[in-house]
Amino acid sequence: MIKIGITGGTGLLGLLFKKKLKKKSLKFSEFKDDISKRKKVARWISSNKNLEYIFHFAAISSTKKAESNKKKAKNVNVLGTENLIREINKNKKKMWFFFPSTSHVYDFSKIPIKENFKKKPISFYGKTKLLAEKKIISNVRSNFSYFIARIFSIYHKDQKKPFLYPSIKEKIKSNKKNEIFVENANSFRDFLEAEKVVNIIYKVYKKKITGVYNVGSGKSMSIKKFIKKEINSRIKIISNDRINSLVSNNNKLSRKINANKI
Repeated sequence: MIKIGITGGTGLLGLLFKKKLKKKSLKFSEFKDDISKRKKVARWISSNKNLEYIFHFAAISSTKKAESNKKKAKNVNVLGTENLIREINKNKKKMWFFFPSTSHVYDFSKIPIKENFKKKPISFYGKTKLLAEKKIISNVRSNFSYFIARIFSIYHKDQKKPFLYPSIKEKIKSNKKNEIFVENANSFRDFLEAEKVVNIIYKVYKKKITGVYNVGSGKSMSIKKFIKKEINSRIKIISNDRINSLVSNNNKLSRKINANKI
């Protein structure tokens, strides 16, 4: 009896989470079609009668891709989420719904960001995720619960461009000089390895935690320091003078699962 459903299983977090479930010998049903097509979503939901948990990873998760194709980003990130919720309700399913949102729903802040900080998306990607959050939160039903994870900066060896980690690795590899230009390299971010994010997601699932939570390390690190620490310690980094900060206060989640020790 399959109780777990997954969308977006070909993305980084989706792939890693599927690997985690397989390691735990947990079976799941994977939605492999276009999440913005309601009829396809309807067929998947109706054909999986026993689903009680959905991990909705399907998204346009690159800020650059979302900006270059806003219509597609909105269709996938917002309409896709709405399609899932509508079909869950239509089939009267009891459901725990996991949604990976983003730190981009917040504005930059000089102090660590708490969940109740003002929402002022810094990118179109952030806007679509915030709209999707609202669709989930407004779905008030006695047998529908959710966990919204506002994930900060993640990285992984298998991550693909245009994300920061693989983009910098390629830039260094193709640069004959021992120096590179990195925009906003003096700015501060909250970096967390993707495997750790997946471990957090699994713990949240096991405890059936509900609500809206920041998912991050809770530690501030400049982009320049991150590059030197994780990619190449000898590279010379040239940047502009713009400095901003996007770092989580993860106390709310740590009180639930000891996130700092994962």
